[in-house]
Amino acid sequence: MSPRDEFQVLLRRVGRWWAVDIPRLDLHTQCRTLDSAEDLARGLVAEAVGAPADLIVLKIVVPELAPVLSPVAEARHRRAAAVAAEDQAIAAAVHELVDKLHVSQGDAARLLGMPPSEVAHFTPRRSSATAGTERSAGQRTPMPTPSPPRPGAAAPASGSRPGLPRRPRQTTSPARPARATSGDGTADRG
Repeated sequence: MSPRDEFQVLLRRVGRWWAVDIPRLDLHTQCRTLDSAEDLARGLVAEAVGAPADLIVLKIVVPELAPVLSPVAEARHRRAAAVAAEDQAIAAAVHELVDKLHVSQGDAARLLGMPPSEVAHFTPRRSSATAGTERSAGQRTPMPTPSPPRPGAAAPASGSRPGLPRRPRQTTSPARPARATSGDGTADRG
């Protein structure tokens, strides 16, 4: 018996306690919480087979709660399959748009309704060695796309450079100095 074998642990509620049964090794115990049930079962199996506890593989089963838990497990399985199918469809679309039709990553992102950084995730990286050979063969090398602006962050004014503070706009002409005003907002005549 290898410690890498999977050991089934059956749990059932007995009042406020959990009964812990390991049928393969004919071991039985009880505990208060599910966390302690797993730790306790792992320790019992490790001691019985003479292996370190971190090498023990357990399959926790709660038969009386299967009608409640099975639909959740099935829904999670369906969701994982749907996410995998979506990723596959996105990868195929990105390949077609960017590599074959030479649409920019930014435009592909807009067409697919996703951030450019996610499109970049689906675009294979090209090393500098292959980039040089592709350029000489007449193929385009994709340019890195800027990350999308953070929500709530103000976009820089046109013509300004990102990361640099903006200069305040000059409200008067340098040829005509501004009039000084008094405290009440009327122009001082001087």
